[in-house]
Amino acid sequence: MEKHRLEVTVAIENMAAVMAFIEEHTALIGNPKIAYNLAMIVEELSLNVFNYAYDGRQGNFSLSIINDTEQRQVMMEFCDSGKPYNPLLLGEPDVNVPISQRQIGGLGIMLAKKLTDQQHYIRQNGQNILTVVKNY
Repeated sequence: MEKHRLEVTVAIENMAAVMAFIEEHTALIGNPKIAYNLAMIVEELSLNVFNYAYDGRQGNFSLSIINDTEQRQVMMEFCDSGKPYNPLLLGEPDVNVPISQRQIGGLGIMLAKKLTDQQHYIRQNGQNILTVVKNY
């Protein structure tokens, strides 16, 4: 079992480091489709934190990835100390409505729910902790 963790300041210019981190560690899975899907999830969920969690204040964001080759499972944990927010409670957006008429938001968590096998949220010690698990 391998565990890797990245912590960055919430700033849009740090998204490149987040994406490089996830691409490096999902490449080890050996399945390009799953690696690509996990990278999309990381991009969507990280951008949500970067854009909304701190309301313009400074803050930190961490991403942990655990690749359990024995269980054939990848777990990713997203942590921030921003305002309390459980994205799993968000209703799914209506993707049948024309884009110009859709409400903003919800597609990233919908994507995460559809492309992973488990999702969990907890608010603990002033932190939002969202965990997603993908079996492979």
